Amino acid sequence: MSEETFQEPVLPLPSVITSFREDLVEPINWDIVPSAGEFGAKVDFVSGVMAIPLAGDAHSQRQQLKQLIQARVTPLDDSIYDELAKRYKIQGITTGILRAAESARISAITELFAEVKGLKLEPDGSEKITGKRLATANTAESWDRSVEFTLRNHGTKAFDSFASGVRSVNPEWSTALRKLNKRLIGTFNGSAADLGDTSPCSYGDDLKGPVGFQNTLYAANAVRDYLSDGYQAPQEMREMTKKSEDERAAKYGKTDKVDYEKNTLGDEQIDLDDSDIPDDFEFSHDDGGFAELIIDDTMPLTVEVNGYMRRKRRGMTSGRRVTYPSRMLTDPNRRVFGTKVKVKGGIVVVDISGSMSLSQEDIEAIVEAAPAAVIIAYSYCGSGVPNAWILANRGWRVRDVGSIGGRGNGVDGPALTWAIRHKKHNEDIVWVSDGQVTTERDGQNDEIVTQCAKLIKKHRIIMIPSVREAVAMFKNGKLVNKPAGPIRDALLGKPW
Repeated sequence: MSEETFQEPVLPLPSVITSFREDLVEPINWDIVPSAGEFGAKVDFVSGVMAIPLAGDAHSQRQQLKQLIQARVTPLDDSIYDELAKRYKIQGITTGILRAAESARISAITELFAEVKGLKLEPDGSEKITGKRLATANTAESWDRSVEFTLRNHGTKAFDSFASGVRSVNPEWSTALRKLNKRLIGTFNGSAADLGDTSPCSYGDDLKGPVGFQNTLYAANAVRDYLSDGYQAPQEMREMTKKSEDERAAKYGKTDKVDYEKNTLGDEQIDLDDSDIPDDFEFSHDDGGFAELIIDDTMPLTVEVNGYMRRKRRGMTSGRRVTYPSRMLTDPNRRVFGTKVKVKGGIVVVDISGSMSLSQEDIEAIVEAAPAAVIIAYSYCGSGVPNAWILANRGWRVRDVGSIGGRGNGVDGPALTWAIRHKKHNEDIVWVSDGQVTTERDGQNDEIVTQCAKLIKKHRIIMIPSVREAVAMFKNGKLVNKPAGPIRDALLGKPW
């Protein structure tokens, strides 16, 4: 009768491991907490807790090794992920991408030790099935999951098996993922000492982290390029993502999904909250904000717009009130009832800064399509001088717009709040802008972009990126919301 092999629990010594860190000032007294395999395994520097599997089998030993390496090399201050994500948001780097890239760095170091200890992880066949499933789905979400798998398993046989499954369905995907795999291998192609160097390093503005964490930043940039909206992603995925985002932005960032799927490589996408914007909201003119709106109302509106003074009622064969009783005898169709005819209008706010333009022909085209429109154009031209001009006002327009604007933005937000105050009940506001809003000093910051985006959402302002498209929209008679630039990204909850 053979005896069963009994495996003693293996207790690691994290205190010894972390004592070798160059950036650790005070020693950590660790508490070891058993976890169920890799689920629940973690390293918490603040509480001094390491949760790891304590069984002696190969899989548990590998998980122990990974957690010990994490304790040895990962940043002590967890806030570094959020802070760096804020700093590099314009590049599309999110907290999720940084955390995933750091996990990949830890895995790269783990593989170096696992090979020595005979704990190399072999594929089990599920990787190929996963690759086929994601490639068959052929969605932007499944592509991003494929990028995430590549990040977690780069340089391993598990990735080779996964890529083989992808290739059997979509060779283009496989080619792109193999390029990412090669780039990640190059990023983490160093010794354990170099990849895990914990010498203190400044990441700017009193933000400290280990030197080896720079490899995580390099990997994060590589992954960012390959996500579904990155320039290295397959063209179909980029187009699919753009279409989805355009549709969502047109609905002011609102998603149709009740339980929106969280992308582990990105930040959770939620609807922009406009509850803190009151109906009478006004922008602050403090340093770093918009300039005060100064309207030049001296431009003569001497040209009457065709169509504005037309008959406001139309004869009908049915209705609630008899308006034209004489038609009972004179009209063969007896259209004695009347109904109001709505003259197209709205308030059109036009950015005429250096990046935009507005011609006399544009003004005439707008009021021809919307005779009752109010047109206000704006561009900050310096302190104390007019920065907004009324070019049409409910049936009257300028004869010659002359030379105005062409400088900075500076008053985007105040121009919008002016339109909100002056619009009639149920009247539309159309904002012609490329979404590039700037402060009085031609700068840009989170606050003014977010506040403008919230105003747009709260008051359902229609945003169009060019005068040409606005004119076509008025002529067509169907308002189409097409947010652009940083405003679009703010509505989507994306970095700009």
